[in-house]
Parts: sequence; C-alpha cells; structure tokens
Amino acid sequence: MRRVVVVGGGIAGIYFAYRLLQATEAEVLLVEPKPVHEFVIGIPMAYGGLVDFKDLIFPLTQMRRVKHVWDHAVALDGGCVRLSSSQSACGDYVVLAPGSYKLGTAEYWSVEGSEKLYGLMKKAKAVRFVVSEFTPVIGFQEMAYAVKTRFPDKEVSIHLVYVSDDYQFLLEPWKAKAKEAGVEVTDDPPSHKAVDELHISVPAVRPHPLAAGLDLRPETLETQYDRVYLIGDSALLKLGLPPIGWGSLWQASIVAQAIASEISRGYIDISPDEWSSQTDADSFKRWLTYRMVTGTPLVHLKGLYHIWARDVVSSL
Repeated sequence: MRRVVVVGGGIAGIYFAYRLLQATEAEVLLVEPKPVHEFVIGIPMAYGGLVDFKDLIFPLTQMRRVKHVWDHAVALDGGCVRLSSSQSACGDYVVLAPGSYKLGTAEYWSVEGSEKLYGLMKKAKAVRFVVSEFTPVIGFQEMAYAVKTRFPDKEVSIHLVYVSDDYQFLLEPWKAKAKEAGVEVTDDPPSHKAVDELHISVPAVRPHPLAAGLDLRPETLETQYDRVYLIGDSALLKLGLPPIGWGSLWQASIVAQAIASEISRGYIDISPDEWSSQTDADSFKRWLTYRMVTGTPLVHLKGLYHIWARDVVSSL
C-alpha cells in the first residue's frame, strides 16, 4: 500500500486526506504539532452566533484511518520530512500543507485567538480593521460582516491603507457590496482612535519556511521534486492568490485527485469538484472576484460546517 505523508492538520491537510481516502486505499501519516484540528474557515459563524467557538475544534485522537504524528516538520528531504524529534516521516508521496507564516499581533488565525478578539469586539463601540500590507490578506471580511449583523448598532469599517495593483479590480465592487451590509470599506486610514474603538491591524501573511525554495506547477501543484506537492496558504501565495479557505479546498481536491488517480490507474487525471468549478489559477481568480465582492453568507458556512463535522473529519 502506498504511503502518503501530509504535513499540516489545517483545512488543506484534512480535506486532502479525506478526498484521497474517498478515492483510493493509502496509508496516510498526518504530521501536526497540535492535538486538534481547527475549522478556522468557520470562525465567522461563531462571530455571528451560529456555533460556539468550541464547536470548531476537533481532536485528532478520533482519527482511525489516518495516523497522527504529533511533531513539528522542520525540513523537506526528498520523499521524507525531517521532524523536530530528529526522526523522519517518509512516504511515496509528500503533501505539504503547513499553512503560512503570520506577521502581526491580531491573532484571529486560531479558534482561541479569535475568541479572545471577539471578546474585545463586543465591548467596543466601533471596530476598525486596518490593512496596511502590500498584499492584503483575506479572512477578515466575513468576520466584519458577521459582527455587523450580530451588533447592528456597532460601527464596523475596513481601512485598506495600501492595496497592490493586483487587488485594485476588487476595490470598487467590494465597497458597494460592503455598504449594503453596513460595513464601510475605504482606502483611507482610520482617524485617531477613540477610547471606545477597537483598531485591529490585520497581520501580514508570508509562505511558510517549509515552502522556501519550492516551485510548483499551477495545474497539479507538484513541486520541482517528484511526488512532492504544496497546497494551502503557502501555495496560494506563491501563485499570486489570496490565502483563503476556499482556495485551500480547491487545491486539496486537485492534489488528492492527482495522487489517487496515479495510485489507482497509473496516470494523473483531474476534474472539477463540488467546491469549485476551477481547474487553474486564472479561472480561480475570476471565481474569487465574485466570492470577494459578495462575501460568503454565513448560512453557506453553516452548511459546510455540517458536512465537515458529519462527513470529513468523522471519516478519517
């Protein structure tokens, strides 16, 4: 039986393992330093009151078909991943889904951090997200909409202090759509912070150190190393795309199909799946334009959450 080493127990790594084991038999090792999987794509649901924060945490001990290697991956060495314990996890395939490296103090990238931030938001009269990066990160938009929906009298605004040329095409339609939700999107910095205001400096996102030096083919997401793939935030950043959860699902599906078809049939075969009709970076960017302008309704996230809890995590 072929062995597949997956680095990272986030959205991309978990969904990849789920899709792979749906399609073929394989031994899957999941290298993840946390004892739990956090369904971070669902955090806006907790902000909107649809679920509790604790409902977004799934213990990895419940996995039966996937072996959890509770360790940090520190380097790639061919078909092996070196671990902080000085051991290595080796396989016929390696799928790197380590997330990304965050620079900043606003920790809404974990369930615990986002819950603490939510506590501060509830007390504030106004909540202002400040994005000052050359490549604005994505992930705060649904949070802003959810807070405004739950607390209609609270001022919620997004301040894009700098927007790269790659994102200018989104700005005007985004402003119009956000205004309908009662959220102001502006390219001006916020005024002087009042006592009852909360200013959230959105962190910068960079490719994870494990992705350093890796090139990848946009069609299959295979790196320059045979049967070594990169998916998730770091892969999206390297392709010039925003690191959002929907993009991670798209990439995880592509690589799962590629590996499963090679194991089962001896060649790579990829087709669109239920999360997206996109099969390349350009079409995904067009789809992303619609997704970014309209936002992701919380009811859609709730539906995804039920699928995640009922089918994805429980099947592993």
